[in-house]
Amino acid sequence: MNIIQLFSLLDLKSDHILKFGTEDYIRIEKKINFEKKISSGIHANAGEDLIAALKEYKEELLFIISNRVLFNFFTHNNFSKDFFLNYNLTVSDEKIKHFIALFLVEDLISFFTLKLSKSTYENLEELDFLLDLKRYFSEEIIYKMSLLAFSKLDFAVSKLSVMKKGSEVSAISYIKYRTFYDLLSHFTSVELDKRISELLSLVIKFYKKNINIQFFTSVIQSMAFYKAFNESINDTLVKNRDGVSVFREDVDNVEASPIMKIILAVICVLIPFLVTKCS
Repeated sequence: MNIIQLFSLLDLKSDHILKFGTEDYIRIEKKINFEKKISSGIHANAGEDLIAALKEYKEELLFIISNRVLFNFFTHNNFSKDFFLNYNLTVSDEKIKHFIALFLVEDLISFFTLKLSKSTYENLEELDFLLDLKRYFSEEIIYKMSLLAFSKLDFAVSKLSVMKKGSEVSAISYIKYRTFYDLLSHFTSVELDKRISELLSLVIKFYKKNINIQFFTSVIQSMAFYKAFNESINDTLVKNRDGVSVFREDVDNVEASPIMKIILAVICVLIPFLVTKCS
C-alpha cells in the first residue's frame, strides 16, 4: 500500500494538509497503528512515509492527491473531476518529480505494468492520460515505461509473424484500440517508427487476404492515431485509414448479390496500400 492509498484509507481531509501540526501527526500515527492491526496490507514503511510526506512535503502531497489522474492511478479509483478540489497550487515539476521518486516510484512502475498487461481500451487510455504528466517522472522511469510499451508492440509483431489464421487474435486484440497508439506516441522515436512499420506490413498482409477483415480494418484505422517521429509515416497511416474507411462504408451500404460479393472481394484485395519502410 502506497502513501496515497493509505491517506485515502485513513479518510484524511485534503484541505487540512497544509494546516497539519504536531498534534495532528500524533493522531494520524495512532490511526495508522490501528489500521495495521486490522489490515495486513499496510507495510511498516507506508505509515512512516506518509507522516514524513505530511511533515516535509505538504504541497507535493496535496498536489498528487488533488490531481485526478495521479490520485485515481495510485488508488485504483475512477473518481470524476467533481470529486477533486482546486487548490491553485504552484509546485515545480522538479519537486513533484522528486516526491514521486522518493515515495511512489515502485507502485508507479508496478501499476503501469499491471494496467498495460490487462490491455483493455480503458486501461490503455488511463496510461495515456498518465503519460501526459510524464514531466513529473524521472528519465529512468520513462525509460522503463518505454521498454514495457515496446515489448507490447513487439509481442504483437511476433504473434502476427507466425500466425496462420487471422482469427487467432485474442492475445493481441489491443492493437485494434486507438488508445494503444496514443500510448505509444509518448515514446515516439526512429526505432519505434520502424516497429510500427513492421506491424503495418503484417496487418496489411492479412487485410489483403480478406482474413478477419473487421479486426484488421479496425487496426488500420486505429494506427492512424500514432504520432510518428517521421512525418511521412503519419501521412501513410492516415491515407491507409482513409482508404479502408471509405471502402468499408461502401461495403456496408451495398446489399450485395453473389456476383457483387465476388467483385467486392477482388476490390478488397486490390486496394493500394502504402507500407512504410524505415532505413
